[in-house]
Amino acid sequence: MAYFELARECREWVVKSGTNEEKDMWRARLRDCGVRVANTLVEMGDLTGAARHLSTLHTADDDRDNDIAVMETLTWLRVGDIASARRTLSSLTPTSTSTSSPSNPDPSPSLTISTLTALLALSTSAPTPNPFQSLHTSNPTNPMITTNLAVCLVYTGRIAEAQKIFSEVVDSSPPFHSAVFNLCTVFELCSERSGERKMGVVEGLAGRKGDGVGWEVGRGVFKL
Repeated sequence: MAYFELARECREWVVKSGTNEEKDMWRARLRDCGVRVANTLVEMGDLTGAARHLSTLHTADDDRDNDIAVMETLTWLRVGDIASARRTLSSLTPTSTSTSSPSNPDPSPSLTISTLTALLALSTSAPTPNPFQSLHTSNPTNPMITTNLAVCLVYTGRIAEAQKIFSEVVDSSPPFHSAVFNLCTVFELCSERSGERKMGVVEGLAGRKGDGVGWEVGRGVFKL
């Protein structure tokens, strides 16, 4: 409901704005709210509602912001509409994309597009050959790409390799939830003493100092 209230305010400012630049800015903010509503519906488990809502958003090219288009592409992927995700991705231009992640604060625009393209490839075919392998080769220190590579290894049965990669990401990069959750999932797949190994991850992260990261994680992320 808060997003809907923000959207109402955005519509009011579109009408009040005196220049085209201001109108475009408020239209972009309105679309941002719309994509966030769809993400909230996905979190609530209403994939049909999220897809229906996304399909109603205005799609004029002059209103489309690249950062918002990245969010929308990922939301379409979560919904499962690959065709719409591919169509939204095609609207991205490498010159102005600036999407970031907690562990990679300023990736290049081409890297963002390449990563989304690899995710689309995974959604439409088996992860062999691994579309993230070449990305990892050219970006070996990017934790987001490395994590996706390890996920692909899990789905192709290369559990030991995936565990090693997940462990390295969790130990060497600013911790983020998906890497920790995936590592604990691998522990469950390959060990009868997964509880002890998960507690080892908890203790290791709790003991880290000096990396400038402030974060709080519930037991569910560690699958405890």
